[in-house]
Amino acid sequence: MSLNIIHEQDVKGDQYTGEFSREIKHLSAPWTLGSQNVWVGVINYEPHCTSNMHSHDIQEEVFYCISGSGEVIVGEEKNELKPGTCVYVPPKSLHQIINNTDQVLKVLSAVSPAFEPSQYAKDHKLNEGDKND
Repeated sequence: MSLNIIHEQDVKGDQYTGEFSREIKHLSAPWTLGSQNVWVGVINYEPHCTSNMHSHDIQEEVFYCISGSGEVIVGEEKNELKPGTCVYVPPKSLHQIINNTDQVLKVLSAVSPAFEPSQYAKDHKLNEGDKND
């Protein structure tokens, strides 16, 4: 078996515009490295943009703030998100990332079990019409 490895700078991100403007780099997924039980991605939230408030039926998620700052909401709780912050989101918990600054907010996300591409877009209300190729 060969080592499956990928570098962030070599991954072409999916760029979305509009209300939920962000770039999503799928680092480890069934369609990139072949991971079946975990999805790992880097998400760059544009200044003053957010994710939609959403939940995942069976997936648990962990966010780790790499750079920038903002807020994270999980359920009824809101907390500051800054470099080094790690947040666990249980399945079925409403959650949202908010970039309320003038800088890009860069977050690592890990989800288990792994997303399928169509489920990722549906859960995050990302339309192909909002995607820049």
